[in-house]
Amino acid sequence: MESFHFEGVEIAPGSGVEVSLELGEGPTGNPRSIPVYVMHGTKPGPVLALTAGIHGDELNGVSVVHHLIHGDDHVAGTEDDRISREDLAGTLICVPVVNIEGMLLEQREAPDHKDINRLFPGKKQGNQSQRIAYALFQAVVKRADYLIDLHSAPLSRTNLPHVRANFEKDKCMELARAFGTHIILHSSGPKGSLRRTATNDGTPTILLEAGTAHRFEMEAVHSGIEGVLNVMGHLGMIVRENRLPAVRLLVRRSKWARAEAGGLLYSLVDVGDHVKKGQEIALVTDPLGEQTHSIESPRTGVIVGLALNPLVRAGDPIANIVLCSAAKWKRAQSEMNAENPEEEAVDDEEALDDA
Repeated sequence: MESFHFEGVEIAPGSGVEVSLELGEGPTGNPRSIPVYVMHGTKPGPVLALTAGIHGDELNGVSVVHHLIHGDDHVAGTEDDRISREDLAGTLICVPVVNIEGMLLEQREAPDHKDINRLFPGKKQGNQSQRIAYALFQAVVKRADYLIDLHSAPLSRTNLPHVRANFEKDKCMELARAFGTHIILHSSGPKGSLRRTATNDGTPTILLEAGTAHRFEMEAVHSGIEGVLNVMGHLGMIVRENRLPAVRLLVRRSKWARAEAGGLLYSLVDVGDHVKKGQEIALVTDPLGEQTHSIESPRTGVIVGLALNPLVRAGDPIANIVLCSAAKWKRAQSEMNAENPEEEAVDDEEALDDA
């Protein structure tokens, strides 16, 4: 097995090395870079890339990558490590935080107030965000055979862990199914997004949405850890008995329940809850706390996205609901380790907002 070369650094088989993806100098002349951790196995296999923190306020994916690199104790080479460098087949490229300065500023965008995830493949001589996109695309995406991009919902919402993938791309769907979430949502990604651009360039890419912004939510983090390990097992990079749900929903479009009046929102449900058509799922009150409006579920199904911001205006989205019977959702949650999950296609009225 030969060494893996990344940005001028030689990574020997069976080792893990931290590398810097250089971005040039900052306003005070200090060097700017993106930390990358490369695990190179002792056996031939594919190159899988993980990216997180493209949006600087989305931290669950950052934690997913940390736990995959060093285990729960954050120390490499201890018993809790989930990936053995000596037994790994292929190469894992981990980018825990793409948008370093955005994370430090606790904001979604880069410091130039642009969304990096609308600028791929970037420009070598472009603006600050375009240069970040370009550096990542050239150094990581073009080296990878597959890519998983890790996201959370914005601060105003939270998401039940689910994968987004282009249903028209077989390789993307192969990854999405292997990841093992109960729900896969169809999305090719907006123009300039990492997964759309990478997939079109020949690197099949899927996206995980899990939890909300500005925090580590361990339930969301562990769903990401398990999903990545499932994909690695499917690709033959590690030996693993993959954990898949008994029922999987393939959702082309979903439906938002919306507020018909402005005010202060009191949610009566949580993500992952099953609701019936006509069920009261939220209340909107006036500033004194008197109820002014009741929000009912427009269908029977599962809540995959939920508003967190208590300030709402008429027309604001409150809950994203995927059609599903109560019996099927109960089975999906209670039965695992299915070799061939039962799949149900769901095609509803509205397209999903994209990350």
